[in-house]
Amino acid sequence: MTFVLAALTVYRISRMITDEEGPFAVFSRVRGLAQPDTWIGRGLECIMCVSVWVALPIALYIGGDWLLTWPALSAVTTVIRKWEHKR
Repeated sequence: MTFVLAALTVYRISRMITDEEGPFAVFSRVRGLAQPDTWIGRGLECIMCVSVWVALPIALYIGGDWLLTWPALSAVTTVIRKWEHKR
């Protein structure tokens, strides 16, 4: 159950960073600060890229074998995103 909640948390945070405006347009501003032609700018628009970095602290917080949990949490975001685009 912990993994499922953590995976959904990674998805939600990644989605907010890449796709949403956020409260007081905070996410839009962060994306706007990064130059779109740089690797950071392109990375902030890619939910799969962002999910890798969002999953790291969550995997460390969960504990256990974080080295396996980290990519697994990110992979759930990829699966959800692919499922969304098929609908």
